[in-house]
Amino acid sequence: MKRVSNAQIADMLDQIGDLLELENEDPFRVRTYRRAAETIRAYPEDLADLHAKGKLTSVPGIGKSLAEKIGEYVEKGRLAYLEDLRSRYPDGVLEMLKIPGFGPRSAARVYRELNVTTVDELEAAAKDGRLAALPGFGAKSAEKVLHNIALYRQATERALLAEILPVAQSLVEKLRALPEVIEAEMAGSARRRRETVGDLDILATSRAPAKVCQAFARFEELVEVIAAGETKVSGRLAGGRQVDLRVVPRESYGAALQYFTGSQQHNIAIRARAQRMGLTVNEYGVFKVQDGKQGEKIAGETEEEVYEALGLPWIEPELREARGEIEAAEKGDLPKLIRLQDIKGDLQMHTRYSDGHQSVAEMAEVCLRLGYSYIGITDHSPSLAVAHGMSVDNIMRQHEEIQAVNEELKRRGVKLTVLHGMEADILTDGSVDVPDQVYDLFDYVIGSVHQGFSPDADRMTTRVLRAVESGKIDFLGHPTGRVLLEREAYGLHLDEVIAACAKHGVAMEINAFPNRLDLSDVNARRARDHGCLLTINTDSHDLAHLQFMQYGVYTARRGWIKAADVINTWSLTKLKAWLRKRR
Repeated sequence: MKRVSNAQIADMLDQIGDLLELENEDPFRVRTYRRAAETIRAYPEDLADLHAKGKLTSVPGIGKSLAEKIGEYVEKGRLAYLEDLRSRYPDGVLEMLKIPGFGPRSAARVYRELNVTTVDELEAAAKDGRLAALPGFGAKSAEKVLHNIALYRQATERALLAEILPVAQSLVEKLRALPEVIEAEMAGSARRRRETVGDLDILATSRAPAKVCQAFARFEELVEVIAAGETKVSGRLAGGRQVDLRVVPRESYGAALQYFTGSQQHNIAIRARAQRMGLTVNEYGVFKVQDGKQGEKIAGETEEEVYEALGLPWIEPELREARGEIEAAEKGDLPKLIRLQDIKGDLQMHTRYSDGHQSVAEMAEVCLRLGYSYIGITDHSPSLAVAHGMSVDNIMRQHEEIQAVNEELKRRGVKLTVLHGMEADILTDGSVDVPDQVYDLFDYVIGSVHQGFSPDADRMTTRVLRAVESGKIDFLGHPTGRVLLEREAYGLHLDEVIAACAKHGVAMEINAFPNRLDLSDVNARRARDHGCLLTINTDSHDLAHLQFMQYGVYTARRGWIKAADVINTWSLTKLKAWLRKRR
């Protein structure tokens, strides 16, 4: 039996949560499974190893009962409890739960009252009026369901980078560990660190390609092998995503890596450049063209020599999107991109004071291990009841706790400072939800829209501009409100917002949470080009989320962002001086 991954365990627990909601079970039980899945999906240690050591209960949120279920799933590859729950519903009802905004209660109603058992049947019911006629739905809800079904179908074609990248990295590491493998690397959109990924491409070069293919076909990450030959293997990952391994000759490895990394438009521009130089470039190498035919090979073993043959320096994979990188390379003007190690602090995270899972001290301890110089605790403001927004009394209590944590860190000789911030709701009239009597307690305020979204771009822009111009916010959090593969950005004249942020010195956030990555790469570059400062934060609600910083950095790199453009690459002294000046 193949080894069970953390992602598979998390998916299993999420399915139980969905099914318990269909059963109208106690919300506390449902949340237990949801939170455990969330923690496990980003947990740095392998749960199968922890089970073997009898240490599953050391994972936050995993008690004895959950540990037993996870253990059964790890050992048998199945869980009797889950199978019993699933047997009560057609598979199509469970698929409906993947539609954004269409939760278990809605799925249970359409199943029981309309006998709808598949996504296609739900779409038909939304089109023919049956869904609108169901009490509690109506025409607008039916229209929204149709829109979200379209989003769901788009999502089935791609997955979040954070879901695919750990699997890709594991596969590459295992390939590199094989004695027959000389080099191995992922390619495609995963290597370019696009926010979503379709199929996964991996390249290797080897003295014994057939042996490498045989070994790859047995890797536990592959739940199905579609085809396996002597130089190529195609398989499927958990969730249905396809993965292709190609083992290429060493002399063509660089050319193949450049070709399969893409993007398509970047490669078209590269081929056009080659043609103008009397060359041709493909996945086998760079060749001279003689009498209209492919002639002598002049490069191909490394990517560097492929680009050098075309008169260019090596171009970072994240930049290969045909957005001016070839012209910049030609001029020697490629940016020195920000790196994860440039980040000195994480300035958005939540604790038990609102909707986070841990204490201030617990978040600080993990950030200390991450090597940060400072962090910012930014729990929600009073009006956001759904996220347990803090009362004035709790804000004051949290301030005292942060001071106590800082004193303890100082006593231990630890060079980590905890700043006190707040993620304040930008209300529908554009006012910022920060109580006046505690405003001066905060080192900084993040303004974010969390509710009252509107497709009316004029209305939303006016709302956000009022907050930016108020002088009460220092950062604009997840500025467009999108949730990848689930919710599109709300209406916003983004260039007006960017101009206002630049004018008023408000930093715009790249939210590193994997389903946000907001600002996007393109919009981050727009902001930087308009003179905006940026900040990259994880928006962590759990210790495991603190690992998400890398995804925000990838987005920044794709947006041509340098370390100097991002305020949390600054020293604490410089950051505090900037914040004081803003006050």
